[in-house]
Amino acid sequence: MIIDLIGVPLDLGSERLGVDMAPNALRYQKFVKNLRIAGLEIDDLGNIQSPSPEELEIGNQKIKYLIPITEVSRVLSKTVESSVTKGNKILAIGGDHSIAIGSVAGAKKASKGEIGIIWIDAHGDLNTPQTTPSGNLHGMPLAVLLGHGDKTLTNLVSEEPVIKYGNVLMIGLKDLDKPEIEFIEKNKLKAFYINDILAKGLSPVFEAITTLKKRTDNIWVSFDLDGVDAEEAPGVGMPNKGGLTYREIHAIAEYIGKECDILGLDLVEYNPVNDIQHKTAILATELTAKMFGKEFSSYSEYLHEHEIK
Repeated sequence: MIIDLIGVPLDLGSERLGVDMAPNALRYQKFVKNLRIAGLEIDDLGNIQSPSPEELEIGNQKIKYLIPITEVSRVLSKTVESSVTKGNKILAIGGDHSIAIGSVAGAKKASKGEIGIIWIDAHGDLNTPQTTPSGNLHGMPLAVLLGHGDKTLTNLVSEEPVIKYGNVLMIGLKDLDKPEIEFIEKNKLKAFYINDILAKGLSPVFEAITTLKKRTDNIWVSFDLDGVDAEEAPGVGMPNKGGLTYREIHAIAEYIGKECDILGLDLVEYNPVNDIQHKTAILATELTAKMFGKEFSSYSEYLHEHEIK
């Protein structure tokens, strides 16, 4: 199975300098090579052109850079749609989490049936222009996919919501705004906060993943690296003390890879400026391989480098 890698160096949704460098920084750190060592067939499609904030007007302060983010989202959605139509899977590398608006919308338009989304993140990303405290779109993508927010984005590929409430599974929540908590409760979204995992372990999370797989036709994973504890993932836009541990995120990724034949993965918010000795990049490689059903580790790389030709 071919996995089309699409770089989306978009940082307009976050105002976090550095995440725009992520696609190229990961490539430089042998991300693609190592995924191929793991046994994945990666076709690198390059980057979607994303403008820098210096050349743009912010526009509405409650939904900053709406027009350019919409333009990038539309190009991304069409690129993903084309790949999925060919029968390929997707690995979309941000950039900030606003890229999920285009990637998931494109996958939905091209695929048959309903998409279930596993949202791994410390944040809810469920704000709207009416509730946002910052106006940054990386805090809104899941709300947009559920049909809430500016119509320019919610109607990107269809007037119908991309994702249904019952097809959402949120894992690793920690830092939410009050309106996001109310959104989750009102719409009965399946959500696991860090405290839920501390209290009950991962068994309920695994059960929820299996349930989601059974009730939908395709699974998409949208993974914000800041869902992982800052000790293991310092190289993110918003380092998160008290996030998912190394063991927890590896167990979740491995379970997803074994239980779900995922359609695609968003890998977002990697910031090489904040990384320490490539720690976060290596973790991203390991988790990406696992979510696509393969295995990569330093030992895998060692064996490959010392293989007798």
